[in-house]
Amino acid sequence: MTGSSSVERIVGRLVDWVERHPWLVIAVAVLVAGLSVWLTTKLKVVQDLKILLPPDAPSISRLEEVDRRMGNLDDLLVQIKSPSRDANLKFGEAIAPRLSARDDIRFALFHQDRTYFEDHALLYVSLADLLELRDRVIKRIKKEVAASFNEGFEDEPDDGADKPPDKVEDDLGDLSGDALREKYGIDEKLPEYFEADEGRVIVVKARPIHQTTDVAFTKEMIAGVEADIAALAPHTFHPEMEVTIEGAYAKRRKNVNSIAGDAARGTAVAALLLVLCIGFYFRRIRAVPLVMVPLLLSVVTALGYAQLRYGFLNLVSAFIFAVLLGVGIDFGLHVLGRYEAERGRGHDRAKALKLVLSTTGMSTLTGAASTIGVYGILMIADFQGFAQFGELAAVGVLSAAISVFTVMPAFIVVFERWFPWKPSRRQQRTLTAPEPPVRRPTRGLVIAAMTALVFGLGTAVASSVSVPKIEFEYNFNKLGPKPVAQDDDDEDKETEKAASYKDAVGKEATTGPVVALTKDLAQTEWVHRMLASAMDMTDDEAAHFDAVRAGTYVAPPKPAEDTAPAKPAEDAAPAAQAGDDEDDWGDEDDDAWDEQEDPKWARLRAEASASATLSKDAASRFDGYSSARVEMMHGSLIQVLSLFTFIPERQEDKLTVIRDIRRRIDAKRKKLSEDTRKKLEDVERYLAVNDQITVAALPEWVKVQFTDTDGKLGQFVIFRNSGTKSDYLVAKNIETAFFDLPTPTGNVETAGNVYIMPAMLDTVAHDGPIVVSLALVVVLVTALLLFRTFFGMGAVALTVSLGVLWVVGMMEIFDWKANFFNIIAIPLLLGMGQDYAVHMYHRYLHDGVGRLRRVVRETGGVVFMTTLTTAIGFGGILFANHRGLLSMAWTSVAGLIACFVAAVIILPSLIIAADWVRRRRATDPVAEE
Repeated sequence: MTGSSSVERIVGRLVDWVERHPWLVIAVAVLVAGLSVWLTTKLKVVQDLKILLPPDAPSISRLEEVDRRMGNLDDLLVQIKSPSRDANLKFGEAIAPRLSARDDIRFALFHQDRTYFEDHALLYVSLADLLELRDRVIKRIKKEVAASFNEGFEDEPDDGADKPPDKVEDDLGDLSGDALREKYGIDEKLPEYFEADEGRVIVVKARPIHQTTDVAFTKEMIAGVEADIAALAPHTFHPEMEVTIEGAYAKRRKNVNSIAGDAARGTAVAALLLVLCIGFYFRRIRAVPLVMVPLLLSVVTALGYAQLRYGFLNLVSAFIFAVLLGVGIDFGLHVLGRYEAERGRGHDRAKALKLVLSTTGMSTLTGAASTIGVYGILMIADFQGFAQFGELAAVGVLSAAISVFTVMPAFIVVFERWFPWKPSRRQQRTLTAPEPPVRRPTRGLVIAAMTALVFGLGTAVASSVSVPKIEFEYNFNKLGPKPVAQDDDDEDKETEKAASYKDAVGKEATTGPVVALTKDLAQTEWVHRMLASAMDMTDDEAAHFDAVRAGTYVAPPKPAEDTAPAKPAEDAAPAAQAGDDEDDWGDEDDDAWDEQEDPKWARLRAEASASATLSKDAASRFDGYSSARVEMMHGSLIQVLSLFTFIPERQEDKLTVIRDIRRRIDAKRKKLSEDTRKKLEDVERYLAVNDQITVAALPEWVKVQFTDTDGKLGQFVIFRNSGTKSDYLVAKNIETAFFDLPTPTGNVETAGNVYIMPAMLDTVAHDGPIVVSLALVVVLVTALLLFRTFFGMGAVALTVSLGVLWVVGMMEIFDWKANFFNIIAIPLLLGMGQDYAVHMYHRYLHDGVGRLRRVVRETGGVVFMTTLTTAIGFGGILFANHRGLLSMAWTSVAGLIACFVAAVIILPSLIIAADWVRRRRATDPVAEE
């Protein structure tokens, strides 16, 4: 028994069974569809890029550890805007406790009591600044005492001594409390509230318990917070008050709602256009349900499987329905188109079904097997965008193929029992017309075919040259949502709104952080100090770090305008003279020179002077780091945060200086003018500090921010980097510089979403060539198994290759960049191109070269319809406000057109040319047309 007769026998039994039990098939289909639709309603789209990587990827496993230990690092921001700062503060005081009381909020920050930090403010001042403050206090005391001592003498005054004490040069003019806070940035570093625009904008920060990627949580939490805001009636605090939710959570909700709406609109429009195309092509209303019902069954089956298998769709597979609508409709159109043709030739229903399913059906199964194989190859990719897309597409294609062999025949049987099939006018002419004679192509047709073949091959070769020229899009921002067009006024308002809350919380705080997970507080401090040193060093130090490390670095001279004028040598003369006549002043004179006599002050002054550059101890923290890496770290870091942000260095030395300043003031207080004593009253609050800042003594509102979910305090360091994190090159540099941080107590791993981009693109670069190569092997093997000739396999390979290469040429012409969205179109085009070629070549083998025109007209017509409907399916993606998905849609549509041209023009041209070559080798008894 031959293979062909075996296929016919199996198909015959299947058709006979469906003829007897059509309602059973339909009932099973309805049951599967109902279950799948129910599962699909639970399916969600997760836009988090980290799910595009395998769970065991280092960047992902580290993020999961961060999630476990810290829960979440993003903040919900409640922005309060009105012309009144007092009204904003009152509303903030009202909403903050409500946020803190919510079960979905870990903590809320509104008023940051900075009393403790103000009391210890001078410990945050650099040692050099404290010594400079001490020098100014000494100078002012000397002038005050000298002015008092010289009263009544007629010697020529020196350095302003002729002026009364309150007119002496005001060395303490910037020693008031306000001046100290301004000079050393106390208000900026330790803000009492998150505010901007003089309090017209105030922000309350809240830390939710789950990440923004939990869409259901995000929506429910925001709805609850909005209800809390509404319950407080913001307009009762001020008529112009506006309270909005900003930040990562608000953005996530907006994006999710947008993509859900895009998907719904895309599906509706694509389905409507498909219905119109099917009705127009077949000129029969029944054709619409006959094609669409099995198609929609396959789509919902794939989506229901996605819910069972994953529970979500990722960003790449989010529009899988559009792909399945386009790919799955191919099978129904081919089978129904051939069925209509066979019925038009006079076959009854059973005979036509058996003939169609044993011929076109086999081509359909071969195409389905090849397409499933191609998509199955995607499943081996580490890049989960490929893997999930391929798995779901394979399930959908398998479901579509099964539906075409079972559900479609069952519906045909039921429909024709109720509404018997009648031939169209064109089919009636076909029934009465004699079978056209078998005729070979004419000489002119052969020349035209060879010309088309040469042209196709030539353009393919030219396109192949463009392959190295295709650029890859490394900036993910250019693949995200398209900017929404706005009026100038709206755009200005949006810019003002964004700037307001970002200014209030700090623009650095709105950028994605990287987290270094440490094992104890000592390691936390080491990492913090090292990163802070990298950030704070000068550009010149970073550029010459080898010299810094070796201790041979010499800082460049400061610009002339920054260099303080040399101190006149005679400044000390009055003090020396006064020391001869005043015992108290003599003590002061000794103090004036104690830096030269006391090694303690000499050491402190030398170390303070050296601290203008990177100290030796600080440089030693970079042992094991290359100078290039240190320079990269310096250029990238913009913020370092940990518990040790609030624990200053060298506290004991600073307390020594502070105590000395306090001692000097106390010793000479009676000789100071009233004006000076008043100024010092404000300063002495800061000089009263006696104890060091410790972790245990920090306020609770600080410690709560650095406590992990296990209750451990301070075992992580957060840092932020400059640059666009969605740019691969920027993100790759950050990964190179910070992914692992060696320390004396072991390696410290860091984690952040910024590492996802380079890992993702590196994975695509690794998987892409492997997937495409294996997909091509699948295409060739399935063609060889079906046709069992190398010519048949070569014909399919040529069609597929031309389609893909022409797309590459179009990308070069239209300046389309490759990206990890549109690259997925390549294996898809391999499957579609092979499907087109298999149907055309299989029909040619059945009808022969003499009926090639009928093959092109009938099968080529169906191929045209499948191209059109598949393009419509991808057209559903065009409604997505996402440039990456749009690029995939346009690349796929261009590829479908290229594959169509290759299948209905180049493939027949190849067949004609091959037939002409064979006829040249042997005499052909059939007359030419």
